[in-house]
Amino acid sequence: MFLDKDKIQKINLFENLTSAKIKDFIDDEKIVIIVKQGEIRKAIGEHGKNIKMIEKIIHKRLKIIEFNNDPLIFTKNFIHPLKTDINLNNDIIEIKAQDRKTKGLLIGRNGKNLNKLNNLIKNYFNLTIKII
Repeated sequence: MFLDKDKIQKINLFENLTSAKIKDFIDDEKIVIIVKQGEIRKAIGEHGKNIKMIEKIIHKRLKIIEFNNDPLIFTKNFIHPLKTDINLNNDIIEIKAQDRKTKGLLIGRNGKNLNKLNNLIKNYFNLTIKII
């Protein structure tokens, strides 16, 4: 994760307002924050108040994901609320989409969502993702 001054400021803002510790931070058109295991409630806040407040301050959408040492649970957390079947087959996490719409959302425009997830899974678990 490359940190510039802007990212460091956003990370500090998030951690100071929520008291949740960040494990990873992806600043795209939507900011994706991965918090340490067990800190998702602190990060979101009561009725999502922390997310709303931070989105208002930084003028960007925010997605918060809880890290988990189990790659299948982490993958499920990342793609939530999409309904899928997830299995580990050798070194490949297979995600079975229940319909075409879900499959399209998993992959994203030009494969953007799939690439983001694949990079995270490769970095943390040295596994790859396959959508079926």
